[in-house]
Amino acid sequence: MEPRVVAIIVAHEDGEHLARTLRALAAQTRAPDQVVKVDNGSTPGVSAALSSIAGSTVSLTSEVSFGEAVRRAVDTLDDAGDSGFFWLLAQDSDPAPDALARLLGALEVSPSVAIVGPKQMDWNRGDYIREFGQTITGWGRTVSLVDDELDQAQHDSRSDVMAVGANGMLVREHVWRHLGGFDQGLGVADDALDFCIRARLAGHRVEVVPNARVRTAGDGVIGPDGGDDYRASVRRARQVRTAALYRRLAYTRGLGVFWHWLGLLPNALWRIIGLLLGKRPTAVGPEIGATLAVMFDGLSLRRSRKNLKRTRTAPWSSLDALRMPFAEVRRRNALAREALRIRLHGHHVPIYFFASGGAWVTLALTLVSLVVMSPLIGSSAISGGALLPLATDVPSAWSQVMFGWREGALGTLAPADPFSYVAAALATFTWWDPTLSLVALWFIAIPAAGLGAWMFASRLSPRPVIRAFVGVGYGLAPTLLVALSDGRPTAVIAHILLPWLAYAALRAVRSWAASATAALLFAAVLACAPSLGPVLILVWIGAVSLTGRYVARFLAIPLPALALFAPIALWQIFAGNPVALLADPGATVTARLAPHWQLALGFPARGLGGWIDLTGSAPGTLNAVTVIVVVVLVALLAAMAVAGLFSPTPIRAQLALLVALLGLVSAIAAASISVAFVGSIPVPLWPGSALSVMWLALLVAAASGMSVLRRFSIYPAVAGLLAVTVLALPMAVGLVRGTEVVAPSNGQTLPAYVVARAHTDPQLGTLILTAQPNGGLAATLERNVGASLNNSSTALSTATNVNAGARELATVVANLSSLSGNDSRRALTDLGIGSVLLAPAANAPGSSVTTQATEMTARAMVALDANPSLESVGKTDFGLLWRFATPDTEHSASLTPSSATQPWRAIILAGQLLVLLLTLLLAIPTGIPQADIRPRRNLAGLNSEPIAFEPTDALAGGDDEQE
Repeated sequence: MEPRVVAIIVAHEDGEHLARTLRALAAQTRAPDQVVKVDNGSTPGVSAALSSIAGSTVSLTSEVSFGEAVRRAVDTLDDAGDSGFFWLLAQDSDPAPDALARLLGALEVSPSVAIVGPKQMDWNRGDYIREFGQTITGWGRTVSLVDDELDQAQHDSRSDVMAVGANGMLVREHVWRHLGGFDQGLGVADDALDFCIRARLAGHRVEVVPNARVRTAGDGVIGPDGGDDYRASVRRARQVRTAALYRRLAYTRGLGVFWHWLGLLPNALWRIIGLLLGKRPTAVGPEIGATLAVMFDGLSLRRSRKNLKRTRTAPWSSLDALRMPFAEVRRRNALAREALRIRLHGHHVPIYFFASGGAWVTLALTLVSLVVMSPLIGSSAISGGALLPLATDVPSAWSQVMFGWREGALGTLAPADPFSYVAAALATFTWWDPTLSLVALWFIAIPAAGLGAWMFASRLSPRPVIRAFVGVGYGLAPTLLVALSDGRPTAVIAHILLPWLAYAALRAVRSWAASATAALLFAAVLACAPSLGPVLILVWIGAVSLTGRYVARFLAIPLPALALFAPIALWQIFAGNPVALLADPGATVTARLAPHWQLALGFPARGLGGWIDLTGSAPGTLNAVTVIVVVVLVALLAAMAVAGLFSPTPIRAQLALLVALLGLVSAIAAASISVAFVGSIPVPLWPGSALSVMWLALLVAAASGMSVLRRFSIYPAVAGLLAVTVLALPMAVGLVRGTEVVAPSNGQTLPAYVVARAHTDPQLGTLILTAQPNGGLAATLERNVGASLNNSSTALSTATNVNAGARELATVVANLSSLSGNDSRRALTDLGIGSVLLAPAANAPGSSVTTQATEMTARAMVALDANPSLESVGKTDFGLLWRFATPDTEHSASLTPSSATQPWRAIILAGQLLVLLLTLLLAIPTGIPQADIRPRRNLAGLNSEPIAFEPTDALAGGDDEQE
């Protein structure tokens, strides 16, 4: 009986692919006996194109899967029995003229073979194999036997395979009808693989025909879309993973399917961790979507399992010989990783940390740090300025990161500052003595900042002297030295992390690990210096606009910061004070900020970084000369930065100068905004962090200007090194002489008597009273051993509304500080107050203590001495102390019940930790990203062009190559 071959072609879009396929179909040496054309919910023009060849047409109103489209076409045909064959094609199938004849010949000479497939070739590169047979690994993962290889007849000896692709497949009609065609539950991926597996389990064989060729373009009509864009890759990952999970449940025997179904969600969570470690965050969404889709697709799974049970006659072990061995899987994975490494990252360019001077710069700055910090050697704690001790132990430090009752006030329930995570991490570094980490921070600040700047400069220039200039210039920056002198730990940490953030951001364009690292550093910098938010967000927007195809890696950078700031931002908004979100975390202290012209020179505080104090304060030529010297030194750096505009890559200097300008504007704005208070004294934002951004950008622009001279760049680099060193001398001398506010301490913020009582009763409270310049009296309620960096809160320092707790505390203070006040014994007992401390009067920056403050201190002292419920302890280093003998700490603890913090305490903590842990998993350097489960075109890089540099690579380009 003459065979009847029915060619079934499915089309969705008109165009050159479809026209070329139709021409190839008409040119077959062995023409099909019948053609069925399926208009698969197509765009206009497909019907007219399909009418160019003879045959029946099946029009579908909406797009369906390829297998479903073929089933609709088969339903219109009479059953031809054993003599019938179906030839499956799509709009992007371009068969060679003898393809059908060779496929049909292979089936005619082998009655046991039910399915044959051609050698699928690349559409544009006709001599490259796209696919030539399929199989599965021992774990059931789909693998193409040949992928993107130059066809040199090296695989022509292959015949028996587990499966072939649907493109160009020729299948016996009676086998198709008996097996029920492609599984309707699979949809796009693995439909042909599953069909061939079921055919083998039904006792049939599957072969490939090497001399039959069909080109394919990967339009997505057969199999997943082969596009390289982000949406296509995400959609492909979801389709492939859905098919893998679906087949797992469909093939599982007996009750094992129930246990596999229960394990879908735990397996998805485990795989998500692996995807993050493998630097494939874009596959997390498809993994979740695929898991949920398969979990609730019980009807399709039941139909598939029933059909498999009906048709299977051979054991599963009959497929073992056709599976890919694990050794071959490992070999292929290694080759794919190596190809992906070259494709994504190119050839590794070493930094030459030792050979190019990075080690020497770090060593030099370490020696400088040891000298200038020599007064602190041997200290276990330091104090002064905004320095406070850390929590007494690590659990206490981490307990402060949660939503709850804020220390230092009465009845204030608020979220923790994002800085509490940084403070907790600091306490964890030296877990045996948490406050010791602050001492270590002061010693490593200069070399750590310089090393970060040097690493950043290593991405900008190969010249050791230019790298050294940037490293030393940033390590000795005026903003860092002022922050170290004034005792501002948040500003010090922000200054250290800024160049590391810039370094990670440059790498983020090609690495998910670097992107996640940048995200964590971005969150840490903002947590330490929220006033940098506008600058960093503007820089981030600029990076996103310049990134190009890898924009997703930059879009995700602010997410951890958003998770940390969202609770306190909402709290401040509902409190009617959204601008308070910019407040500096940690202890709130006053400072004499520099005028605008000194800010422009890079000095956040008055005195030009110690130059005025070093040369004398007398008016006249001496001060004028001092100012001129400082201006000339800074102008030298600015001139080099402007020269960068004439370098071979001026974009680097242009962007750096723009960022420097943003930093300066932000510093001036910060110095003009006051959102926090110390009693009645408003405290402006610290401009030093914004000046750190300006200084780093100025050094980058200056480095670009030095590169203009190429081999002679050593001369301006040495001049720049001398300039930054001379600028730092007065402040360094002040640190060495111990004349600055930072000094060794015992790590206590309350008198020793109070600390001793707190060790026996941690809930014991201390009421601290401080006379204000306007004659008022500020009150703070501290419990346990006193204030720490961990329990500080901007929700209290920026509060403008008076709550019930504040009113109650004000009543107690008014009664205590007045001779005619009411008896406060009951209030002191209920609030658990065991001590009252009258601290020295406060004064505004640059002013002496006012008469009103002195009189208020005297009146309060008289009233406290006359109070019969208080016992005078005497004068301490922190002020005058009185003791109350009968505090009820159990009752005071009931005023702040832990139940009031729920459920927000658990919800906020779980959300923040989830974001941070996922980002940390992605940031852990575990190697290069994993290859996609279904490689895209040219993944192996055999005939692909090198990846072009993204626009952001202009910052890291080598415009000053070695001569």
